[in-house]
Amino acid sequence: MVIFGYVSGSIPFGKIISYRYGVDIQKRGSGNIGFANVLRILGWRAAVPVVLLDTLKGLVPTVIATIYFDVGIGFLIGMCAILGHVFPIWLRFKGGKGVATGLGVLLGTTPLIGCIGLLVYIIGSNIFKNSGHASIAAGITVFISGSILFSDYIWAYVMLILIMLWTLRKNLFGTVPNYDN
Repeated sequence: MVIFGYVSGSIPFGKIISYRYGVDIQKRGSGNIGFANVLRILGWRAAVPVVLLDTLKGLVPTVIATIYFDVGIGFLIGMCAILGHVFPIWLRFKGGKGVATGLGVLLGTTPLIGCIGLLVYIIGSNIFKNSGHASIAAGITVFISGSILFSDYIWAYVMLILIMLWTLRKNLFGTVPNYDN
């Protein structure tokens, strides 16, 4: 299950879809393979499939692990999927931030918390006009609400917030790269 989670997470949908548009997404914008960079460079038509597929690659292994084992194992396998997205073997371990894949993990383990996080992300995107800041707001909300409502899994919410803060550290400390158009 660990290998399945990692391999599932490491499928670089942003890179694959951007190639269909004749673009190497790792050489444009922020260089990330995720939704926000694909949206910025290629628009909604390319970005929507990326966010859906990146969410599914977190959701599928998590749900399978949760069905066959339990929610705790589901979280662990989901973490493997997130790490696969952040460090994909196919791209020399240079992937995305793991936010959409993390959403899939939450939807597969604690759907209420996943929906709360998604709602905060959508609202935050409209307020901040910045996916990284919206992701941080959603991550903090997920951590707090998950820790309160599902305290048995506080360890999982701690791991999720730590991964998110690490991958979004440039957004936190103001060293976001300049994006090309």
